[in-house]
Amino acid sequence: MWVPFANSVPPDARSAYKCDAVAGILGAVMSGLTAPFVAVIARKTLHASALEISLLSVAPMAGYLLSLVWANIMEGRPKMPFAVWSWVIARALLVLCVAATRSWLFVGIFAITSFIASVAQPAYSAVMKEVYPDNDRSKIMGYARVCTIAAYVVVTALAAPLVKGYNYRFVFPAAALFGVASALVFGRIKTTKAEGNADVPLHQFVGSGLMILRDDLGFAWFCAGIFVFGFANFLATPIYTVYQVEIGVDTTWAGIYSIIAALTMTFAYAYWGPYTDRRSPQVAVAVQTLMFAMVPVIYCFATQPWMLLPAMIIAGIANAGLELSYFSGVLYFAPEDRVTSYQGLFLSLMGFRGVVAPFLGAALQQSGLLSPRAIFALSAVMIVSGALIQIVGLRKYRRRNNL
Repeated sequence: MWVPFANSVPPDARSAYKCDAVAGILGAVMSGLTAPFVAVIARKTLHASALEISLLSVAPMAGYLLSLVWANIMEGRPKMPFAVWSWVIARALLVLCVAATRSWLFVGIFAITSFIASVAQPAYSAVMKEVYPDNDRSKIMGYARVCTIAAYVVVTALAAPLVKGYNYRFVFPAAALFGVASALVFGRIKTTKAEGNADVPLHQFVGSGLMILRDDLGFAWFCAGIFVFGFANFLATPIYTVYQVEIGVDTTWAGIYSIIAALTMTFAYAYWGPYTDRRSPQVAVAVQTLMFAMVPVIYCFATQPWMLLPAMIIAGIANAGLELSYFSGVLYFAPEDRVTSYQGLFLSLMGFRGVVAPFLGAALQQSGLLSPRAIFALSAVMIVSGALIQIVGLRKYRRRNNL
């Protein structure tokens, strides 16, 4: 089976790459039919509140809060089944959208779906660690992401006119079929390792996981910079949706935004993959975070839907790099036998910021304490602070390790 870029992948990783890429393309069909439109449909069609919009951001983060629990359950066991079956169950639930004509039910379906899907993340990290060589992992993952995003762009362009009004009730259940197929194809990747000790009690596993921040200061600084950046971004995320609707954004504009962001991500993945392999993940994250700081700044001055287009371009470029850098950063610091512990800790920290920040942003906006533009400005300042923390941590890490 021909898959783009397969000949550029080392032979021992080629079979895994093909399954990964095809699974990504099928997953992109599901995402392209749903992801760009969920928040706008919830707000514009079903009149969801700012707090309900926040729940869409919070749900996957709430699942990440339990990542050390999921990681402990996976210890000493094959990781692939945890990834496959959490995805299958989560994506299959989208068929319930056929009956979702109330905002609370619509938001609830996507919240539960996101929560269940979060179980897969520690397992996915372990699989990627096993099947792709260290020196080329980001580049290979970048190739797979280019395939995924290219499919996403095409599907989103076709889907935008299909989800007008209440048509999502039929489009989203169809998307579920592609999502389930994606998970099953990914499950065809051959894995053999079952790293870790299955007999470690949960309290001991969680305790040793938390001690990583004390024992591995380089990783602690890496997490701290990302934590501040992510908190700032999630603070503004629900307000982005509310503000978009206020200035006239509808599902057509949402589709355009998603296509623009995805197109820039396609080219950005091809660049950031080799860049991340060549440079340290801390350098990559610092650069990408500083780029992202422009997004809330643009929102501060936007008064028409077209004025947000530069923000989508910048977000697409930065998000492509951040996805690869986050993943590579965890594997950069994690010993071979502690990948799930490191990933579980990382996701738990990220989950905490993702649970608290969106509700805080929504509360500040709804209470009138801060206007949307004030929240965007605060977010921008905090994002820059996150980048500075990353730079300081990198210098300390290099000095300590004589790099």
